[in-house]
Amino acid sequence: MNRLCPKFGSSIAVYGCGTVGMSAIMAAKIAGCAKIIAVGGNPKSLELAKELGATHTINRKETDDIVGTIRNEITNGGCDYAIDTTGVADFVKKALACVRFMGTAVVLGATGDVTINIQNELMGDAKSLIGIVEGDSIPKLFIPKLLDYYKRGMFPFDRLIQFYPFEQINEAFEESHSGKCIKAVLRMDK
Repeated sequence: MNRLCPKFGSSIAVYGCGTVGMSAIMAAKIAGCAKIIAVGGNPKSLELAKELGATHTINRKETDDIVGTIRNEITNGGCDYAIDTTGVADFVKKALACVRFMGTAVVLGATGDVTINIQNELMGDAKSLIGIVEGDSIPKLFIPKLLDYYKRGMFPFDRLIQFYPFEQINEAFEESHSGKCIKAVLRMDK
């Protein structure tokens, strides 16, 4: 919302349906993106992504050609924007590959080495590949804005959270790791 600033009516693909990916989906809806494509591997998370604003979902475990599906079936030649929240090099490359001419791909996940052919994958189509840290925001200005969106029902981040008493720390870890919950929060009740 602060750096990418997607245009109203544009298209965006979000790789990863964890806390950051779901937040990107909600932000894309607030921005007025016409096509919001969630790419993930957990059917439960993909269903929640639809409820939060995704217009299309792709299960990476069931789709052989994610980029082709986005470029040829969902959009006409690629998305305007793509965001990778996974930190997986292959998905960073897929995010870059699925954007159209002069499109922008964003890396949000902590990612190691990624090898790309600069001419063929970046310059040839005048694409941009950018990194964003902490939403490129000024927290004292942006957090109140997010809270206002939440109060108006536009940014229901509470739908991502599941609370556990501290004694259930192992269950919380397992359910978070398995994808049963998106964001496990432990309560330190007295």
